[in-house]
Amino acid sequence: QRRVGLQSEDAMLFHPVEFYQHLLASAPLPTKALTQGLIWGAGDLAAQSREGSGEAPALRRTASFFATGVGSGALWTTYYDAADALVSPLPGGALEHTAVSLALEQAVWCPIVFALYQIPASVLTNGGAPSDVPAAVRRQLVPMLGANLRIWTPANVVIYNVPLQWRVLASNCVDLVWGYVCASFAADACEPGDEECIVDAADALATPVGSRRPALVRRGRGLPRLMRTRAARVWLS
Repeated sequence: QRRVGLQSEDAMLFHPVEFYQHLLASAPLPTKALTQGLIWGAGDLAAQSREGSGEAPALRRTASFFATGVGSGALWTTYYDAADALVSPLPGGALEHTAVSLALEQAVWCPIVFALYQIPASVLTNGGAPSDVPAAVRRQLVPMLGANLRIWTPANVVIYNVPLQWRVLASNCVDLVWGYVCASFAADACEPGDEECIVDAADALATPVGSRRPALVRRGRGLPRLMRTRAARVWLS
């Protein structure tokens, strides 16, 4: 029996989707949290690669993204489970349940997770002090909720209709693709040889407008200047 079990585990290693499904069934919370951490870390490495500075990756920065992603993954996993348990027994079909899920996330969950986790994580990741957090929350919460409503509502229509165990992964895939979209538009707005602008475009990949990853702050002119281009306004309007 032990030999059969080992053969089964070896077989799963050669089928990544089945192996991941096994991890989701046996250890859902750690699997989803670590997945989000790995995706956020990979997004940061991709952003650093796009900067093209020729220097070695800033692994401490990547580790910070990874750690913050693990925490965020645990929070979103818990939320998706709780929201599904609350919404599933309600009358109506998929359309009604999706609408309730969207409203619940935007009106209840996002204000909580943005104010108590994402914005504080952004402040602390960028070297701020805990005393800086309240002012940052007052300044950023409403704009973040507006960006979340515009950018994530279409994506959430899909996310809330995939199986529960895949929602955190689906959300992170959307976040990663959105980062590449923002970075591409930002890079297209740069003049050739404008290194500061190119670095700002790389930051768009690390933490795009509307992203659920912690914002990366630089002293350059910044992404807002890039996002005033006509192409970017199409995506953000």
